[in-house]
Amino acid sequence: MSKKEIRKEELLELIRSLVSIPSHYQAPGGEAKVGEALEAVAAREGLSSSRMEIEPGRFNSFITLEGSAPGPHILLCGHMDTVLTEGMEIDPYSCDERDGRIWGRGTVDMKGGLGAMLYAMILLKRQSIPLKGKVTLIGTVGEECPHKSEGAYALRSLGRFGDLAVIGEATELKIAIAHKGTLSLEVKIRGKAAHSSNPSLGDNAIYKAAALIQRIEKKLVPELESREHPLVGRATINVGMIHGGVQNNIVPESCTLGINRRYLPGETEAQVIEEIMKVWRQLPYPEEDLRISPLEETDNRIAMETDTEEGVAKNLIRAARQAGLPGEVIGVNYWTDGAHLRAAGIPTVVFGPGNIAQAHAAVEFIEVEQLLQAVDAYTAFIQEHCAL
Repeated sequence: MSKKEIRKEELLELIRSLVSIPSHYQAPGGEAKVGEALEAVAAREGLSSSRMEIEPGRFNSFITLEGSAPGPHILLCGHMDTVLTEGMEIDPYSCDERDGRIWGRGTVDMKGGLGAMLYAMILLKRQSIPLKGKVTLIGTVGEECPHKSEGAYALRSLGRFGDLAVIGEATELKIAIAHKGTLSLEVKIRGKAAHSSNPSLGDNAIYKAAALIQRIEKKLVPELESREHPLVGRATINVGMIHGGVQNNIVPESCTLGINRRYLPGETEAQVIEEIMKVWRQLPYPEEDLRISPLEETDNRIAMETDTEEGVAKNLIRAARQAGLPGEVIGVNYWTDGAHLRAAGIPTVVFGPGNIAQAHAAVEFIEVEQLLQAVDAYTAFIQEHCAL
């Protein structure tokens, strides 16, 4: 068996060991088992490990490759949890290899990326390549809903503990330097109840909600469509849910809307809420009849952007090209843990194997060739920054 074939089999076996562990939110202890699996591999390969407890039984896992001299601290990061397996059309945990792909829940989102990053560190350790500084792989908990990225959010408490970071989410090995933020809101409209035989004695909250929805559609949506980021596209808003009233012969005293807003780098959550309030003020209703509350489902899901002149982007472009990749710079529409590292002041990009279209899908898979290319690119990137 050639050296390349040995590397391929080792890499796939590592990824299989991670994919075979159920780690969705309904699998008790699943994230911890993935963290323990990472730690076991690290110990076998002479890498150090530590933990950051998020809550009892749940922790971020830190795997570190230490250099022999002072230098930069590179962070490689990915989440250890997955979405549920309901509705899958393949065995979610078999990690079969066929047609140049491996198949299963988490192969692309994102245990394939985690495995590729760890394997790059293993190869550098085995080859005893002289390095300065250190490289830390962080396996985070709670990225997938209904969690709210509590693992990555906790990293912000460490401040700027790294010099640069790469998130291994699927980008088809393109370099994503920006993504949108997402904010879900509960919008409550207050009215006044009355009997439907004399509705003028009441104040119909559903009518008021309908007026707000129409105003959002006709005024705010076009305004948002005019805002376009060169990499992540347009800001968007969606009224996704509405609930009001108790029965047909009562004027409804309340109505609640569910709204989701995808906002651009440079926009803020406070701005998102104020824009809806501004629309409400254009209607003939008291301001106090509207209450807007952010929902926990999108807590901390802020936007991210890193300048292409930052060292992490420039050096990753070079490393990707060394691995035979084009080094294309993009933005992505989905959210990543990288937003929290960027908020801590750490220049961050997203770069990983796989196509995000396969994430959360009934048939999830990742191309083996992309996994191998990812290892080459991560290895080149680390050496670009840390070689003595």
